[in-house]
Amino acid sequence: MKPRSVARSLPLNDRRVEFTPRAEKDIERLSTKDQRRILEFLNQRVSAHPNPRALAKRLTGTKEEAWRFRVGDHRIITQFQDSRLVVLVVEVGNRREVYR
Repeated sequence: MKPRSVARSLPLNDRRVEFTPRAEKDIERLSTKDQRRILEFLNQRVSAHPNPRALAKRLTGTKEEAWRFRVGDHRIITQFQDSRLVVLVVEVGNRREVYR
């Protein structure tokens, strides 16, 4: 499953934000207001931050190293690919449903 990038040409020190197909579907299911809020958070705060892990919390009990960002009642589950300077969005959903 190849992730898709939504990043435009960013300065060298910024990270790209990419989405798995599942994350894209999750975002499409949200209201326009929530979509805008989440995408703005990812593009303005996460991609521009020198250490985006400082904004996230690590998830425990997962096989792969996963991190979460909180945007209102929604959670953004991500993985960091430091060698490529990429934040891979794996899943997006309401806090009641995303951890199931």
